[in-house]
Amino acid sequence: MRHLAYAAMLVAVLVCVLPLVRAYRLRLFTRPRRLALSILPVAVVFVAWDVVATHAGHWAFDAAQVLAPRVAGLPLEELGFFLVVPLAGLITYEAVGTVLRDGLVPRRWAPAVDRLLRRPTRGGRS
Repeated sequence: MRHLAYAAMLVAVLVCVLPLVRAYRLRLFTRPRRLALSILPVAVVFVAWDVVATHAGHWAFDAAQVLAPRVAGLPLEELGFFLVVPLAGLITYEAVGTVLRDGLVPRRWAPAVDRLLRRPTRGGRS
């Protein structure tokens, strides 16, 4: 089972953030081109960097914690990392933005949120 550790972590990240898409009616997946343009350019750069570092011996992957299939010397999970983590970041960013924009913040948190956003508080003081 240890060989599934990296893959399990990626699945856990997705299990935690994907419900936010439905809960906050996020439209990330309705604009696939925009989503791809947000993730793929950076992923390509970091995958290339990973391939070079791995082949040079600066970086390695514990074979006991990853699946056997490899692409350009990288385990499949490493390629998934560069898609899953940025996707999780985008989903979280959009969900937080929706909560703040639509006023879904509990009333007792409003002064702190106002300070964070540098908006005048509801009492009129800034």
